[in-house]
Amino acid sequence: MTSQEFNIADLVNDLQPVRPLSVSGGIILPVILTVIFAGFTGWFLGFRADLMQGDLDPMFLLRAGTLLLLGLGAAHAVLNMASPSVGKANDGWKMAMASAALFPLAAMIVVASGKMDIGMNDMAFGLECLRMSFIGGFAVAVPMVLRLRRGAPTSPNRAGWLTGIAAGGLGAFAYGFHCPYDSIVYIGLFYTLSVVSCAVAGRLIVPSLIRW
Repeated sequence: MTSQEFNIADLVNDLQPVRPLSVSGGIILPVILTVIFAGFTGWFLGFRADLMQGDLDPMFLLRAGTLLLLGLGAAHAVLNMASPSVGKANDGWKMAMASAALFPLAAMIVVASGKMDIGMNDMAFGLECLRMSFIGGFAVAVPMVLRLRRGAPTSPNRAGWLTGIAAGGLGAFAYGFHCPYDSIVYIGLFYTLSVVSCAVAGRLIVPSLIRW
């Protein structure tokens, strides 16, 4: 018998109530940061001309809607992972990703048909798209990572992928309010690269920050 006997009653007496993490509460800050970054980008780089004129291009609406659904769907799944439990469904992001995959698929079809419509100026602007989307994604990812550190994610690698996808989707969505390019090839190339690069960064960085 050891000098300090194990006593389950003492452990129970030391327990303190813990406030459960809510998904709705956790998603507010990423959404606010997305709005702030969109405003910051528009203020310093300028908003799209059609946005200022109130005559939005349909492709802009499709792109923005798809990125927003992808970002929010992945963010919801990430925040659910902070409080794992049996029976939770976190598959909404998969449908959003399937929808987003239509853009690079359509871009490949257009390129294969010989209708390549990206010039050198577009390529240079695309690098800004990647850079700004990544910066916005980084800002959005911070509160999600902090929420994961407060919780108990059982799959850090998956949490890393999803955090990156959410950050990339929301960061690209915010930057899109400035981006004037609506060609399917441009969107399929640079917006896809923006989300993919953030997803890879999330996989490489996030798991080491949230392991128990």
